[in-house]
Amino acid sequence: MKITWNLAAWLRGFNAVVLITVLGLLARLLLSAPFPLQELFNRLTQFLGTPQMFQIIHRFLGYGAGGKVFAFAGSLGLWLVLLSALGVVSPLIASVVVLLVCLWLVPFWVAIPTALVYLGIRILLESQVAGFSDSRRSSLKWLSVGSGTLVFGGAAALVRTLFPSSTPAVAAVRNAKLPLGITPQADFYSISKNLEAFDPKLEAKNWNLEIKGLVKSKKSYTLEDLQVRPARDLEATMVCISNAVGGGLIGNAIWTGFALSDLLLEVGIQKEARFLLWKAADGYTESLPLQAALEQDVMLVYAMNYEPLSQKHGFPLRVIIPGRLGMKQPRWITGIELSATDQVGYWVERGWSKEAYAQTMSRIDSPNENAGFLKADAIKEISGIAFSGNTTITKVEVSSDGGLNWVVAEILPRRSKYAWTQWRSPWTPAAGPHQLVVRAYADGVLQPETERDALPEASSGWHKFISNLS
Repeated sequence: MKITWNLAAWLRGFNAVVLITVLGLLARLLLSAPFPLQELFNRLTQFLGTPQMFQIIHRFLGYGAGGKVFAFAGSLGLWLVLLSALGVVSPLIASVVVLLVCLWLVPFWVAIPTALVYLGIRILLESQVAGFSDSRRSSLKWLSVGSGTLVFGGAAALVRTLFPSSTPAVAAVRNAKLPLGITPQADFYSISKNLEAFDPKLEAKNWNLEIKGLVKSKKSYTLEDLQVRPARDLEATMVCISNAVGGGLIGNAIWTGFALSDLLLEVGIQKEARFLLWKAADGYTESLPLQAALEQDVMLVYAMNYEPLSQKHGFPLRVIIPGRLGMKQPRWITGIELSATDQVGYWVERGWSKEAYAQTMSRIDSPNENAGFLKADAIKEISGIAFSGNTTITKVEVSSDGGLNWVVAEILPRRSKYAWTQWRSPWTPAAGPHQLVVRAYADGVLQPETERDALPEASSGWHKFISNLS
């Protein structure tokens, strides 16, 4: 590859931006400093996170990691291309532009050092390739190859964190010590507004929960302070607002902690208080009317299925609000503020549901929708789950002929009113295609048949698919 002067200028810009990006990433990982590229990704996902854009993206990329890969690729490309173009201007002018871009994304105490480091790198690169000799052309070429390798390797490593290493198991239990119908923590779904590599990684020794605002006495608690309080277990199902009909973004677990109301009454509530505002380590915000927050089954929890919360599930502390969608139950909680006025939550601000109540849903787990051809003589029943938030599943019906005929399924006993309902129905099918459909009733009311997109108020519709049996 012959390097012209213009190409050399672009390569100098490219090498400089890669180096400050790598150094910024190290500062993020080692010092928890704000990372400009991460903040650019956050800004882009604010736009892509609106219901209108989400609906467009999921039609092309599906639910889950596709949208984040798209947003991350766009952020990385925008960052590299725009800042690489600065190679054609003087180091001083380029560093001023870097400073302005970073001031838009991160605090000044990060932006200023980033711009100064960029200036130093550019001056060094300019001096190294001055005269544009053959040897210096070669050095610039190999430095650019190394920078490209860093970009590709780093991007691949970050994108890899978006994809789980195993398929979530929702109705089946792999851990024999857990009761039937409990989702192991390792298999419980996890959705984050962040690129997962940048989710908070908190340490108990450096963490505390601050309660402030319209309270009679501000107070701060360590994890040890909270764990020595009288604790109780609560089995509850959680479902993501973006769960599709028949989707797997739902899980049922046993949560250990204490009632939020106990903590609030301990610090005292001023009469002007009307809302509770959550603060999380990743900048996530949500709110809850104070009256709802004082309900006994709204909990702060630090354990899941009798083991400490993992990092991805909110260590050291998260919120559980039975009957609400996952977006109302923040992880990595660091602060609680009582306020006279409400604060629009992170996703609510982007047009998603404000109340976020779970809707009635039902799903067929066996036969599996994605199993392909199955042996008819190996199937003995149709089974699955149903859930309706804080209302009770009173009946589940299943059909194997596309809804022409319905059979009432057996409902298995529940240990908690907040847990999903497991159901099953005997079935001895013949070989051939069968159109399976399930529908549930909550407090006697049939779940809506009409299919609705997951956003902004959660999906609706009957789970149906064709099972081919041989």
